[in-house]
Amino acid sequence: YDERMGRLRDVQKEAGEIRAALAVSADSTVWEIGTGTVECALALAVAAQHVYASDVSPAMLDYARQKARQRNIVNVTFADGGFLSGFRPPHPVNGIVTQLALHHLPDFWKSRALAAIASCLQPAGRLYLRDVVFPSATADYDAFFRTTIEAVRASAGAEIAEQIVRHIKTEFSTLDWILEEMFARAGLKLIEKHTEGFLSAYVCGK
Repeated sequence: YDERMGRLRDVQKEAGEIRAALAVSADSTVWEIGTGTVECALALAVAAQHVYASDVSPAMLDYARQKARQRNIVNVTFADGGFLSGFRPPHPVNGIVTQLALHHLPDFWKSRALAAIASCLQPAGRLYLRDVVFPSATADYDAFFRTTIEAVRASAGAEIAEQIVRHIKTEFSTLDWILEEMFARAGLKLIEKHTEGFLSAYVCGK
């Protein structure tokens, strides 16, 4: 997974952007939902007081714990859980981050997940969310999908491009205006939005 993502994304650069967007400091507690292979959580742990890293995959969590031990990072708590069940931080946190995970939920459950996220943030807390989000101001989706898929094929190879095709066909990615309305209804105010191809990154405040 790390190797595939490395062909498509600069994970360490993203972690630095997330650290800045969440204003992570030595007093901060951060929760990453869908931590995967934990690269982001470990990068945040260097600057934060404590990081909670949850995932629904036992294999991912085992691999994540192994990475943390190898790097002597001790201020990360790993836990089983996702958006809707399992782990919740013992107290409201300063920041929550989730990347390439919310699209696994249909829209109704996305709205419930965002409400749960808002309830776990401190009053001035922030959410950083990056995911596949389809732009609503697109007149020709066939051309948009074709151009984006070919760009991925050129930069990351055929295997990743085919994964994008499967994502479009089978996953629950939504339109930007729908997701942004969900933020508002969950009590989250949109602060920043950055879009590149399929991927959009949002920073929201409580």
